Amino acid sequence: MARHLPSPVDPLAPFILTDEQAWIVLRWYAVDRDTGEFLHRRGALEMAKGWGKSPLAAAIALAEFAGPVVFDHWDEYHQPVGRPWHNPWVQIAAVSEDQTDNTYHSLYEMLVANDHRAAKELGIDDGRTRLYLRGKPGVLEPVTASAGSREGQRVTFAILDETHLWLRRNGGVRLAGTLRRNAAKMGGRTLETTNAPTLGEKSVAEQTGLDPGVMLYARRPIIEPDPDWPDDQLRASLDEAYGDAFWIDRGRLIAEIRDPATSWDDSLRFYFNLRSAGSGRAVDPRAWDSLALPRDVPDGTYIGLGFDGSISRDATFLRGCTADGYGFIIGSWQRPPGAPPEWTVNRTDVNERVAWAFEHYRVGRMFADPPFWRSEVEAWAARYGEEIVVALDTNQSRRFAPAVDRWLTALREGTHQHDGDPLTAEHVKSAHLRKVRAAEDEADGRTKYVLIKGDDHRRIDGAVADVLAHEAALTMPPDAPPAEAVFIWA
Repeated sequence: MARHLPSPVDPLAPFILTDEQAWIVLRWYAVDRDTGEFLHRRGALEMAKGWGKSPLAAAIALAEFAGPVVFDHWDEYHQPVGRPWHNPWVQIAAVSEDQTDNTYHSLYEMLVANDHRAAKELGIDDGRTRLYLRGKPGVLEPVTASAGSREGQRVTFAILDETHLWLRRNGGVRLAGTLRRNAAKMGGRTLETTNAPTLGEKSVAEQTGLDPGVMLYARRPIIEPDPDWPDDQLRASLDEAYGDAFWIDRGRLIAEIRDPATSWDDSLRFYFNLRSAGSGRAVDPRAWDSLALPRDVPDGTYIGLGFDGSISRDATFLRGCTADGYGFIIGSWQRPPGAPPEWTVNRTDVNERVAWAFEHYRVGRMFADPPFWRSEVEAWAARYGEEIVVALDTNQSRRFAPAVDRWLTALREGTHQHDGDPLTAEHVKSAHLRKVRAAEDEADGRTKYVLIKGDDHRRIDGAVADVLAHEAALTMPPDAPPAEAVFIWA
């Protein structure tokens, strides 16, 4: 890199990696001492905005295209010796054409700087939209096509650019899988670049962080910054996030962070490289996961119930909550994958599960969202008592918002623990907030929230049922003590 490539900030100077960048490259190309196989089959650079991910990824892509990056043999000192790929096929991939410019533009500018010096020395025919090797096979190209058209290509290396934006709905998740399969069959590898992803979106970047077999390099502050910190404390935290990236003006970033137009959530993600729940998301997924403390709820426990019912498209949930705020699943019904269009929730199963809950627990109150289930809710009220089974229409903001507020407060204070049910967790992490006016006086400034689906339209029924169960437990009558025993002696 230093021999052939110009500095991204000064074309007249060589590309000298910082100590941190050099360590990343060495780690990326580390091989097993016995087999010569790479230690990492894929990797990810999850770093703060402006750290230099794109220029470094561009330099690595050029090395994969024209350099000796394939293990060949051990030398007399038992050091690994490399060779170039015989027929390299390198791709710079993104979910939109604008995103491919992040890395491909850096790569192209390094090649053509100083009268195309790097391109000439490396034997690269530097076409603007695609690169070839002179006199031998090889191609380097940006790609944004659908995943289907990429299946089966003999890719030796791929950069997956900005994978925090690669979602299921824009084809990013599928494209990532295709590129990884293509590289795997050639013995090649893939490297992601990303900012800290928004938790709960299930982006490629978020899922990559869960795989222990991936070389994930991410620099973050040890302590999460607080917006009330003074500037010098924020500057120290930025130093932790940016390391030896000397080109980053910390003072300029602090000014941007202090700008009222910059949300604190965005500051955490982009400047401090901390994964966060995302603006508008109801619950930080990390907070929800930290409150998962499964425990048994014995028969006869005094509980509240929450029911949110659907017919076919959304899910149906029945959750319980103890008087001390522990939430747990009693039943859930969701359209299975590949179900025919006419599939509907089995109402008999739901009725039997409700009956089971009343038989096994002492139910102090049940809040049920009535749309699509009014007949059943009325039947439950007639059977178990109208004071116990109460319809709470979540479309009525004035009734639902106070329950959501108490639920969110309990989560913040850690008083609402739960069983860690994975489907409920998925729904809670998908829920967003919408502001409503919940006070009687519209001018008093008291703003409440209700739960809504996000732009991705993922289901939130489990979250709604949990809110209703929690509200039922909070508002049910006090648990009556058992009647005092009286003994009559003959």
